[in-house]
Amino acid sequence: MVNPTEGAIHSAGLPPSKSHLIRWVLMAAQSQQTVTISGIRGAARDACSMRDALIELGVQIEIEEHTWTVHGVGKNGFSTPESILDLHNSGTAFRLLSFACLRNGREIQITGDATLESRIDRDFWNSLGIEVQFQSDQQNLPFRICGPFNKQKLTIDGSKTSQHLSSILLSMPARIKPLDLTIEGDIVSSRHAQLSFDIAAKCGSQNQFGNWRFLPWECQPPSHVEIPNDASHISFWKLYEILHGTKLKIPNVESEDSIGAEILSDLDFNIEQTIDLRLANDLITPLAAALALGGGGKIVGASHARYKETNRIEQTSEMLGKFSIQVECTNDGLLIPGGQLPASPETIVQTYGDHRMQMTAAVLATKVGARIEGAKLHEVSFPRFLDFLQP
Repeated sequence: MVNPTEGAIHSAGLPPSKSHLIRWVLMAAQSQQTVTISGIRGAARDACSMRDALIELGVQIEIEEHTWTVHGVGKNGFSTPESILDLHNSGTAFRLLSFACLRNGREIQITGDATLESRIDRDFWNSLGIEVQFQSDQQNLPFRICGPFNKQKLTIDGSKTSQHLSSILLSMPARIKPLDLTIEGDIVSSRHAQLSFDIAAKCGSQNQFGNWRFLPWECQPPSHVEIPNDASHISFWKLYEILHGTKLKIPNVESEDSIGAEILSDLDFNIEQTIDLRLANDLITPLAAALALGGGGKIVGASHARYKETNRIEQTSEMLGKFSIQVECTNDGLLIPGGQLPASPETIVQTYGDHRMQMTAAVLATKVGARIEGAKLHEVSFPRFLDFLQP
């Protein structure tokens, strides 16, 4: 149950970027050096899932409140885990780590929760020329994989996720020969793919986005890495501002670290507008709510939001409808009438196992109250989120 706040909050924090943290801890693990990763206080559960799985693979990681110190095991140093690797809700950790486990001939078992189950791309795994076994014809997880991945040419679909591209790139330190990729469809979430290329470059990679002939490299990350704040969560505070007619003090995130969420700095929710989320589909649910309370408009370019923890187009519409906020689904986004007012839901608000649904609902509930399903879902990306909602 979230009750209306009795007084306005004045400042809001942000979590460390799980997109940066998941990639950096994987790079550090593949090196032969010690890497200190700082700025991780309040790390997302997704990032902790990646960290804990790497520990199961034999990587020593010293865990402190503000830092993780990773002692790399080299490109072939992963050991066979004693138990099934559980990556919980994290699609990013699942895709990056599972591909990284294909560097040797050891069998690995991986599992996760129901939202991860629905995001397994069987066509991708069946195309790799490795041993792969799904739980059943109807159930993907847990599944077993056994490398090594030795193909020299591979075709992947870029229209649903860019993370397969990232997973291949970030595992190239374990390769001996180059890999020629063919990418079908337009690459979605290309800013996240570019982040992978940028981080790889800081670790010694010469590979560049747009050149799909990937070359191996020796992974040599810097000895210290600072994780930036996650700019995508500014969207929840923008919703809070328009909902309560206030202005919050929000930490700044540099544009180069915002991974598409820099568009938030230029939005005026009081006017009707069209927002293209081709590079930032994670923003769709809180932005839809903010547009509905403000000037309305359209969200476009977000067709790949259907392949997240839930179908974020249709189920954003359903969830907001519980608050008497009406939006219409389109092929690639939402049509949103402006000038709407939220009302207290009469029944429990379903959030479909999706942390961004739950967090949007929690912000709306600070105005009208609500009973919201998934009390801890925010911990997937922002464990301290509800703390900031208390005045």
